[in-house]
Amino acid sequence: MPNYENYKCPVCHKQFDKNDDIVTCPECGTPHHRECYKIAGHCVNEGLHKSDYSFLETEKPTKQGPQASDEDYYIPQENGEEVNIVSEAKKEAGKQDSDNPPELPKDFSPFQSIQFNAGVFNEKGEIDGVSIADIAATVRSNATRFVMKFKDFSNKKVKASWNWSAFFFGSFYLLFRKMYKQGIAFFCLVLTTIISGEAAILKLAPKYIEAVQGFVNSYEPSKISVEDVQKVMAAPDSANAIKITYIVLGVILVLRIIQAIFADYFYKGTVFNIIKRVEEQLDNGANFTQTAMLFGQAESLDQEQMKKIYLGNKGGVSFFAPFTAYFIIYIILTFI
Repeated sequence: MPNYENYKCPVCHKQFDKNDDIVTCPECGTPHHRECYKIAGHCVNEGLHKSDYSFLETEKPTKQGPQASDEDYYIPQENGEEVNIVSEAKKEAGKQDSDNPPELPKDFSPFQSIQFNAGVFNEKGEIDGVSIADIAATVRSNATRFVMKFKDFSNKKVKASWNWSAFFFGSFYLLFRKMYKQGIAFFCLVLTTIISGEAAILKLAPKYIEAVQGFVNSYEPSKISVEDVQKVMAAPDSANAIKITYIVLGVILVLRIIQAIFADYFYKGTVFNIIKRVEEQLDNGANFTQTAMLFGQAESLDQEQMKKIYLGNKGGVSFFAPFTAYFIIYIILTFI
């Protein structure tokens, strides 16, 4: 077996040691730590197999030749003594580390960044012609649940399920999962319902509006009483306002239920569209170019690795979209 001590594991990027449990790809000879290979689920250079890639013929060792020991670095001093600069440097580094704990590396491994669930990522096969591994890479978080849901949609030929997050958070959840078309559509429906309800109350319950405004203008927390509330409810058209309010709340509830039932199916379409667009670009001759901004990786990645990271960036979740929607609805309701 070749000596791999001068190479790094392509998964964890740690130098191989003579005592490491190493397995090699039967096709290209790429070495991996056995545990790292289990996590990856396949050779990390799998995307290069079609080009007859050979690890030992292509990759250069990370260190070559005999390594100098600490004893090789002594410098004579003016007093005739010799000082080992390596030992002194280590002592100084130790002092600094005790005062300033080391920061975590900013670079990320492609597997750490996209593989939130090794079981799903390792699973072979397809769902409606789309690779499960690509689906997991695109979904990123909570991939197990969504892969199982997508399988059910495909096998049972259904479109309905139940998503509690979509029920409680509505359009904000859809936007969080980057279902922008559906999220914006339901967001507009809810906003239209609220504005229409307020307009209906203004038209059909003007006395009630006057009573509410009077209550607000004279409102003092220390002096509020049941009689004040009863005055508002005693407005002759308050029943109209209550009915309209119930109707608005009912419509919003129905919209939430619809979102909860179809959110997973919407998400399947979003994930599959992302993957298919990337596949079409690759089929048309496009290639990934590694850049620090997109991939954040010092080591060279093959096309398959970069594809997984790219899918994770295109998919995943967005905190910006739901927060933006929240501020928009807050501003609109404040000024109407």
